[in-house]
Amino acid sequence: MSGAGNPTYPAKTIAKLLMLTERRVQQLAKSGVVPRAERGRYELAAAVQGYIRYLQDRAAGPAADAGAIDYHVEKARKTRAEADIAEMEAAKRKGDAIDAAEVKRAWMLILGEVRANLLGNTPQRISSRIHGLSDEAQIKRIIRDEIALAMTVAANADVEELFADG
Repeated sequence: MSGAGNPTYPAKTIAKLLMLTERRVQQLAKSGVVPRAERGRYELAAAVQGYIRYLQDRAAGPAADAGAIDYHVEKARKTRAEADIAEMEAAKRKGDAIDAAEVKRAWMLILGEVRANLLGNTPQRISSRIHGLSDEAQIKRIIRDEIALAMTVAANADVEELFADG
């Protein structure tokens, strides 16, 4: 099976030359990257050239190998995703993280408090405080003070208490 009487070498020799494991050489032979001369034996030049082509194709990126899935890349991606999920779950259990839905709900409750405060009693309080005043600077200061009060009330809102009510 070896071409033109070229000597063949065992997978161990090819693996050492290509800085791979014997198992990886066998995998590459099975996928057609490294041509097998005979069972467990490989022609040196063909094996090196096949491996170089394989590395060049991989370096060219996905466009050169559209549709091909790199098992090692996908496995590493999956492992990273699983590790990220585990870290998020651990952070939740320790109280260092919360769900985005909980954050959204808290913001909606706080903004509801701000809205209720600004639209509820604030206009009436402002109206009664500025009644009869003509100094524009004084009127603006009163309005700012009332808005600041409404914001302070919202900033001091106990979100956990808001959640308990919901």
